[in-house]
Amino acid sequence: MDDAGDMEHALPQTTAMSATLAPRLRLPARVEGSLRRLALPYASVIFGAHPLAGLLALAATLVVPAHGAAGLAGLASAALWARLLGRPLAQREDGFYAFNGLLVGLALGLMFRLSWSLLLVLVLATLFTTLVGTVLRDLAERYIGLPMMSFPFVIGTWLALLAATRFPGLEIALDPAWAGQLGAGVLPGPVELFLHSLGACFFQLSVPSGLLVLLALVVLSRWSVVLAVIGFAAGSATWLALGGDPAALEGHLLGFNFILVAIALGGYFVVLSPASLLLAALAASTTAVLAAATLGALEPLAVPVLALPFLLTTLLLRYALGLRATAGSLHLVRGVPGSPEQNLARAAFRDRRYPDPLLPLFHLPVLGRWTITQGPHGAVTHQGLWAHAWDFEVTDADGARFAGAGARPEDYHAFGAPVVAPAAGRVVRVVAHLPDNAIGDVDIVNNWGNLVLLWHPGDVYTLLCHLRQHSVTVKEGDTVSLGQVVGKVGNSGRSPLPHLHMQAQRSPEIGSPTCPSAFLHVLSQEGSDGPLRYLTNATPATGHDVEAAPRDALAQSAVSLPAGIAIPWRVVRQGQIREDRWVSTIDPLGARHLASSSGARTGIYADTTYLTTLGYTGSPTDLLGLFHLGTPRLPLITNPGVVWEDTLDAGPFVPLWARMLHELARPFTEIGAIRTTTRVRAGERGLVVRTELDVAALVGGRGALPDAVEVIWAAGRGPVSLRAWRGGALLVAAEVTA
Repeated sequence: MDDAGDMEHALPQTTAMSATLAPRLRLPARVEGSLRRLALPYASVIFGAHPLAGLLALAATLVVPAHGAAGLAGLASAALWARLLGRPLAQREDGFYAFNGLLVGLALGLMFRLSWSLLLVLVLATLFTTLVGTVLRDLAERYIGLPMMSFPFVIGTWLALLAATRFPGLEIALDPAWAGQLGAGVLPGPVELFLHSLGACFFQLSVPSGLLVLLALVVLSRWSVVLAVIGFAAGSATWLALGGDPAALEGHLLGFNFILVAIALGGYFVVLSPASLLLAALAASTTAVLAAATLGALEPLAVPVLALPFLLTTLLLRYALGLRATAGSLHLVRGVPGSPEQNLARAAFRDRRYPDPLLPLFHLPVLGRWTITQGPHGAVTHQGLWAHAWDFEVTDADGARFAGAGARPEDYHAFGAPVVAPAAGRVVRVVAHLPDNAIGDVDIVNNWGNLVLLWHPGDVYTLLCHLRQHSVTVKEGDTVSLGQVVGKVGNSGRSPLPHLHMQAQRSPEIGSPTCPSAFLHVLSQEGSDGPLRYLTNATPATGHDVEAAPRDALAQSAVSLPAGIAIPWRVVRQGQIREDRWVSTIDPLGARHLASSSGARTGIYADTTYLTTLGYTGSPTDLLGLFHLGTPRLPLITNPGVVWEDTLDAGPFVPLWARMLHELARPFTEIGAIRTTTRVRAGERGLVVRTELDVAALVGGRGALPDAVEVIWAAGRGPVSLRAWRGGALLVAAEVTA
């Protein structure tokens, strides 16, 4: 297998911030940091991370100031306990402990008047909640790989409520109930109930609170609003259709369970799609039934269901989806989830641009240029359980497979050519003694002929067949490295003509059913007149000529962005001159980024074969944005005859209304993609990379997008020049100043 699989971990894990409707406010760093830490727990309750959304949710809790203060006290207490208990900084900063403490405070503040007695109970309840959260989080991450979300809050609040029955000093709160009359009767009944249910996510009972939470959802994600409506409608309809008491939907705060489960499974943990919208409705209906069951089970204890129906449905369905043999039309979000729009965009463009991290990836098992004479699902033998395989042969400039009469195996160009390990691994089986067939003959007793079967990390195997007699250079148990010669092409087994058969399989038995796989870093050409294309990952079809992409010394020296390097720029745009500065960084998880002095940022993945830019955030006119467009991917080659294509998200470069239109349409059709075509050549100053942008299919205007971007990379220095054109006119010219 190849290190390119690690690229999935390098994909930038953005939050909902990049999808905001609000302009970015420039505040002092200390103030901004404090606001973020305060707002994150509130936004986390509704599956977000945007500070403005969190502040809107905070405002919703302060409609009754004492109630909101109880929530703040719970948040602060839980954060303090997490610190005193020595929880890792990353776990404290992700909001898990704080938002569970926040919910404990809001739940108790709904029921009891704010007093010193309540604060004491709250401090102790958040201690228990933090301890429960620590244990549940560790067990869940270790054994089932699922987030515990607000389970600690539910357990901690139940404990506090059961204890409160023995403490008469706690007074019943009346203000939250009185606040529930605010805005009552103004809106239609279902709309009012929906807003009450939104507010109930934070244990608020009023229409104004619901409106503020709705606005917070709009800031985070427009699709979250749609999912909230779907979940509320499906869950409420199921409850009423089964004869449930309408008053219980509000009296027992059931509606917010329907809303949260729909957002969680419709677009947060599952990639947004038509199928996920149906899943959201189904999950909400299931939650309605679970709500009835938990109400009945908890009624003797006189404790509320809180978020238990939502949690049970979400975790059970999320776990079940992870156990499927095939993904079907429901795809789980990989990495750290963001907003539904971000999860979908990341999945859509990742799937177009990069190999599936679950797909076995190999390098070509041959050297030089070869023709695929039978690819996957080939017409001859690659059918059924053995569909995912390749036959390699060599053809000359005239398309001939052999020289002379072609009567002997030795006449064929492929015969005797070296066969190399497509990835590092271990030799499992070797057959080397079988004779090579005469041309046209086959050995149906030993179908696979002479062979080498290799095991690779990830418990996947590759089978290299029809090798030349006595040509195998390894023995069973040997460790092999990528590119190591293991034998030569022959004509043994069921092979009428010299060729190499390769397949990937999940079993160590010779000739086991094949599994899908792909080749990394390939130059591919379809027909003699077709363009020579670079493909990061390829499943070449019958008739394609393929060869491994070579690594050029100039490109390797030029395409270098080591962590810590600073790149100062002088930028000329429409006659105006400004300075910019980029810094290459690497985070604790190993993800690399380029950040500009103006606040723009793009992810970078690079290995010994190619470099690619990942998700971009920042101004649509920033120089770093042009770099992202001009270097979508860059193989370390200088062959001017090679072309490669890519697909980028237009979102960061188009007006807000166009981006929203793209996001709303994306679950059904793609109208926000930029298609790029890139070529490279060696120039006087270094490596010249020119990318043409095709925006013809872009709906909603092209914004600040150029027609072409050219980046020059100098040996040992990285990018030193960038130019962009639009309509034939030079739009931007930038040069490195040091």
